[in-house]
Amino acid sequence: MMAAILFFLMISILSATCTVTETVPSVISYLSENDKIRLKNVIDPGLNLQDVTSTYYSVYGYKFLQETIPNKEKICNYLSKSIGDGNNVIPETAFYIVSMWKIIDTCQGLPIPAITKALMNTIEKDTSTFAELYFAVNTLTLLSQKLTTEKSEKLAKTLQVALRKDESLWNLGYTFHIASDLGPVGTFAFDRIEDAIIQADEVNGQFLQFEGGLSITSFLVNGIFKLSSSLKKRPPLTSPQIVKLTNYLLSRRSVQTPKGVVSLFSALNTLGVNKYETLVCITLPEEGVIVSSKQPLVTIKVCDIFGKPLPTVPKVIANSATKVEDDTAIINKETLQSSTADKTLFTMDFMKAKPDRGFYKISVSAASVTNTIKIKVLSEVIVDYLEIGTGDADQTTQPKLARVTYPEKLNHKIEADSQQKLVVRFLLKDSANKKPMRVHQAFIRLSPAFVTNTYNDNEITFVAEPDNAHVYKFDMPLAVAAINFGYRSGDYNIELVIGDAILSNSFEWTIATVNLKFPDAVATESNEKNAFFKQKADIYTTKPEIKHMFREPEKRPPAFVSNLFTGLCLAPAFLLIILWAKLGVNISNFPLSISAITFHLGLGGIFLLFGIFWLKLNMFVTLRYLLGLGVVTFLAGNKLLSNIAHKHKLSH
Repeated sequence: MMAAILFFLMISILSATCTVTETVPSVISYLSENDKIRLKNVIDPGLNLQDVTSTYYSVYGYKFLQETIPNKEKICNYLSKSIGDGNNVIPETAFYIVSMWKIIDTCQGLPIPAITKALMNTIEKDTSTFAELYFAVNTLTLLSQKLTTEKSEKLAKTLQVALRKDESLWNLGYTFHIASDLGPVGTFAFDRIEDAIIQADEVNGQFLQFEGGLSITSFLVNGIFKLSSSLKKRPPLTSPQIVKLTNYLLSRRSVQTPKGVVSLFSALNTLGVNKYETLVCITLPEEGVIVSSKQPLVTIKVCDIFGKPLPTVPKVIANSATKVEDDTAIINKETLQSSTADKTLFTMDFMKAKPDRGFYKISVSAASVTNTIKIKVLSEVIVDYLEIGTGDADQTTQPKLARVTYPEKLNHKIEADSQQKLVVRFLLKDSANKKPMRVHQAFIRLSPAFVTNTYNDNEITFVAEPDNAHVYKFDMPLAVAAINFGYRSGDYNIELVIGDAILSNSFEWTIATVNLKFPDAVATESNEKNAFFKQKADIYTTKPEIKHMFREPEKRPPAFVSNLFTGLCLAPAFLLIILWAKLGVNISNFPLSISAITFHLGLGGIFLLFGIFWLKLNMFVTLRYLLGLGVVTFLAGNKLLSNIAHKHKLSH
């Protein structure tokens, strides 16, 4: 029993130890000097003093870049003119102007009493929005104008009530920023941080962002850390979440708007100096890493998110290095050496492990974080042998082949006629291990030996295919290939083109000159079918005009038939009139009322409208008129029938 208890205690201790020492992923990129130069160019136009907002973005950007702000005196004059006497300034404008005033720190005095009064009025109004309260409170903080405890408590209650009605991400962000300036009164907002974080979207397991992009993500990051710092509490964010937020922000460093640049700068500055999590970037240098026998070193960059060295030089270890294709491990726990020229760079001799050519992933640890980087190992290809010659197209005899040594050219011209085929055989080997190899691109290119304007389109490239022994073969029966060359006989240069993403010496090699004698220009059906490729018609020529053909109208019947049919349709109406005349029409009971007259006029108007529709109107116009006539006729008819029914009831 005691042994079992000790066993479970050991398991618990080991589990706890693993949890404590668990590493977190590193940041996957950093803000380089080139990025800063490009972002500076984005914010520079704001110094033209066209509007306060753009000027604020430029001044704030220069502050982040730690560069001297040009034309400070002109900016101060512009701000003084924009603020005026401060009585009618809106909170947002006041925030921008006061922020720049503090950054420049050499401008003349502000009308602080007037600005303070205007901002206090905004805070005391019940109709002020979250944004107005945010700008007002932040500006008062910049001016060192603190709210009284009574006003702070009232503002806190106002924010809580407003959040119950609308707790959007922007409103939560405004609340975090405002609460951080309220001191202990703003503690209520700290509990809402998790409500915001839970709405973040994770992308590809590496990025964490809020719906709305860079602006809202930056705003929330700044608010969360500002509130946490004010209350002296660690923000309820895990280390991986902070890393993923940073990864997202750095992925947006190609932003093209001044507002986006300031959003990026402010959030990165907040994350980069936060005391709760040290952000470390493990990545490749900007130029990347390609390893070969001539350049055997793998260089890893370990820095902060601004590309600067860490306060303490870390121990950088390559935990493992495996080939991407088959996960073959070639390195285990190797320490990288620090560069003397750059404290952010660490190197190791990767070629000591004698890796095969290909792509490798290396797991690197530094300062309790890890990252996996990918490198490419190149190799040199050598042509072990190459044979070229001709053979019978029907394969009755073995081809006659001559060997050519790279990079020389065959010293005599090859002759080939329409009864033969051109044959090329070659084998490629890796220069490091002398093993046969395959490449992504192995082409045989034939081009006219004497290029003219007439024949310059006769260059044709064919693919050489390897067999199971990795020997590349190319056979071209002249009778079949003649159509591809336009049946133009003559001298052609034969070139071997070798290329691959993992070769350090891709090349083009002119092997020989061959005189091709094609058959007469009679394109038989079999030649068309067996051609290496068929010439396509010119798709850019003018196409025939497309003319729409309307359906021809049906042949109309003779006039006699049409008139007879019309007469037969009207016969019932004529018969009705005749019968009325014979029986006698009693109109004495016709009620002389407005409803009766309107009903009969409306009914007649409808019949008349149908007749006009038959002659000239279309359906839509007819329906529009029918709607008006129908409504009037319906109401009048309803009234008429009601009157008749009432009289009939009284008579009985």
